[in-house]
Amino acid sequence: MENSAVLPAETVEEKGKKKALTIFGYDVRYFIIGMIIFSFFGFCAENAGRMVTKHIFDCRHQLLPFLFAYGIALLAVYILMGTPNELRFFNIRIFKKKSLKTKILSHIIYFAVIFAFIMIGEIAVGMIYEKCAGVILWDYSDIPTHITRYTSGITTLLYGGGVYALMAFAFEPMMRLISKMGTKAATVIDCTLGVAIVLDFIIMIVVTFATGSAPDYWSVAW
Repeated sequence: MENSAVLPAETVEEKGKKKALTIFGYDVRYFIIGMIIFSFFGFCAENAGRMVTKHIFDCRHQLLPFLFAYGIALLAVYILMGTPNELRFFNIRIFKKKSLKTKILSHIIYFAVIFAFIMIGEIAVGMIYEKCAGVILWDYSDIPTHITRYTSGITTLLYGGGVYALMAFAFEPMMRLISKMGTKAATVIDCTLGVAIVLDFIIMIVVTFATGSAPDYWSVAW
């Protein structure tokens, strides 16, 4: 019986734990919290623009003040490129050596890709809704630099600049702060608020394509 050694307590615990699913270094539970925050930022950004240009503050076709498309954009951008400070293509680092020159180039490339991503994405999404559901969700035709009704140089510059600034200066501190809440709290938020946001997004899509009209729950104009 002397040969049947008892495993140390910490070894037994480690054996029982499953390795956490991560997205390039971040626990997926914390990353979903980041997506929720970006979804709220998207709601605020769109309404800020509408308040300035159209004097309207509204629901943006959803019940909750979260636009999940912005959370999806965060996921896509981070998986594709990381951050401006750690530029990569998926898991391939673009610049092997760090220097002032490569740092400046990283930030320029990152902003340029974000700019193109937003411009192409807005045109693609706008055209899909128009052609498939017969709905024009937004219209930039009255903006001087518009390219089609769905995008413009000015709006892309503003949105692109906002996304770039968040990813360059706020994303990593935000994720460090989120990580302090613990996985249990993150899981609860993901399974309640996160699920509600996704369902709200799905309802908007289904209603829009089924009725040919995007839902408008509330609006304040002046």
